[in-house]
Amino acid sequence: MKHQIEVTKEAAWTLIGNDEKTWHEFRSNEEYEVTTYIAKGVRIEAVCNFVSPVTQYFIQDINA
Repeated sequence: MKHQIEVTKEAAWTLIGNDEKTWHEFRSNEEYEVTTYIAKGVRIEAVCNFVSPVTQYFIQDINA
């Protein structure tokens, strides 16, 4: 995503809802994995960093 905003886990999962219906793409390498969802008309990415066990959530900035 080119323009994105970091959101809390709770906000992201509120938008994602049922991940079986909103799941779109998954990619991974040695350092991280990215799961992409499309829900409520926006793109949501969950980025899990393997180096530091942190998961960050980003949504597409529709105003950019």
